[in-house]
Amino acid sequence: MVASEQTLPNNAATGAGPPTTTQRQYSPLPSVFRAIEYNLPPNYRRLQDTEHGYHWVYRVTKTKLSARIYPNVDGDTINISVFDDSKNPDLTANGSEVIKMWSGDLRMTGNWRRRLRRASGEALVLVNQRPRCPNCKKPLVLRERRDNQQQFFGCEDYPRCNGSITIIDHDVDRKRAGSYRPQTEQYVSQAQTAAS
Repeated sequence: MVASEQTLPNNAATGAGPPTTTQRQYSPLPSVFRAIEYNLPPNYRRLQDTEHGYHWVYRVTKTKLSARIYPNVDGDTINISVFDDSKNPDLTANGSEVIKMWSGDLRMTGNWRRRLRRASGEALVLVNQRPRCPNCKKPLVLRERRDNQQQFFGCEDYPRCNGSITIIDHDVDRKRAGSYRPQTEQYVSQAQTAAS
């Protein structure tokens, strides 16, 4: 039997009548989704569920972070979000916490394909670099302040270690590390060092 065929009874309630074969209708991927998928890095996996429809996910098990892309064709926007999956061992969609400073919407106007390539590539970089605690060097997890719900990275060994950094500070460190260029050494003769 072909994979697209399914044998169903003619009358399921009574069981009367010979079984009939029906064809399942597979709809092709709409052109907007094909354009989105074409402009994404190949690391993203396409998923489909009833809540979000088509969306793309890239998970890194080592850092326990994930990047997700949710298109909203009716509103002409694409949501690119980075999630912290450290408190979500089953990696369910609703159990993860979104990192608000690293997430945003992209309007599908103008040269949106180039902006999508850039934003999805930046999300890949962010997902692969979980920050480390400045005190004990353990991984930091996403936390929220009680008073103003501002997000920050705090040590996963919190009661024993109180190390934390703000998300903005991690962005600065990441950009500084990415823009590092070694400086050429200046050779100074021994006569110049002895004179000084």
